[in-house]
Amino acid sequence: MKKAIAAAAMIAGVLIQTGGAGAQTPEAFYKGKTVSIVMGTGPGGSYDLYGRLLANHYGRLIPGNPNFIVEHMPGAGGATAANFMFGAGPQDGSKILMTHALPLIEKLQNEGVRFESRKFQWLGAYDQISQLLAIWHTSPGRTIEELKTGDVVLGSMGRSHLSYQWASLLKDALGAPFRVIAGYPTGGELNLAMERGEIAGWTIAWENLSGGNSHWLKDKKVSVPVQFTLTRMKELPDVPTLIELSQGDSRAVAEFLAAGTPHARGLAAGPNVPADRVAALRSAFDVMMNDPAFLEEAAKRNLSITPRTAREVQSLTDKMVDASPEFIAKVKKAVGAVN
Repeated sequence: MKKAIAAAAMIAGVLIQTGGAGAQTPEAFYKGKTVSIVMGTGPGGSYDLYGRLLANHYGRLIPGNPNFIVEHMPGAGGATAANFMFGAGPQDGSKILMTHALPLIEKLQNEGVRFESRKFQWLGAYDQISQLLAIWHTSPGRTIEELKTGDVVLGSMGRSHLSYQWASLLKDALGAPFRVIAGYPTGGELNLAMERGEIAGWTIAWENLSGGNSHWLKDKKVSVPVQFTLTRMKELPDVPTLIELSQGDSRAVAEFLAAGTPHARGLAAGPNVPADRVAALRSAFDVMMNDPAFLEEAAKRNLSITPRTAREVQSLTDKMVDASPEFIAKVKKAVGAVN
């Protein structure tokens, strides 16, 4: 008994001296810390562009002013990074997940998903991913008619990734014979494959073009026959959306996938990060979305910023994960998801 009392007293003394992990204020915790923005892709794509933008500004708006770095953890269309952040990753706010469309991955990918989208502590979304089909200027498939009749090969990441699912849904909606090859690890490698003629094109994010490869647009190196957005982008007023090209179940599926686009440009903390640190991260995120220096750099990089609050992203998450099994079965069939 005396030993137990002595041990308890020693532990209490240590906690008093250190303030205890739980008693530490967000400012005390983050002071001198390095925070990682963890993303489920490799270098070179639109996530990398946004990650570096956020890393340049987020830390100065958080109490304690931590340093920020970008950490790449590619795999399984973003599920590898999400699994890490939901489970084995530190639950202290030292790592922040730059999310993919997690509710879609959760509902459509049966294997390898060990996270629950609604249990992540969402910090907000800085944009909604605007994806489109980019076809190299020397390849077939530069128009809708060529996609329907030509010998076209499209590339994609994993079968759980939107780059594969949008292409598969387009194939289903058009009744087209083109092929979709999965397995490219990053957007950068897909870009190289397109330049080499290994594939005709792929479902690329607009920011990958406007921010990372603007010379392709200027020199007309790519054609855009269709965009995968809820409405036509102001930059592409003459390019139809997949929703416009679809009917019946295909249209409903296209609308469901498009509803997941804000999650693909979101940030989240792990499910067990202390509430006060999450509150500090959310507050700093909201401030950053209106910060003049942040917005000025985003404009220079040609990166769109259309923010949503943590509450708005959580509401969208709940609606998507609550979709009926019958409807999800239709979605899986249309997008070629793994059964």
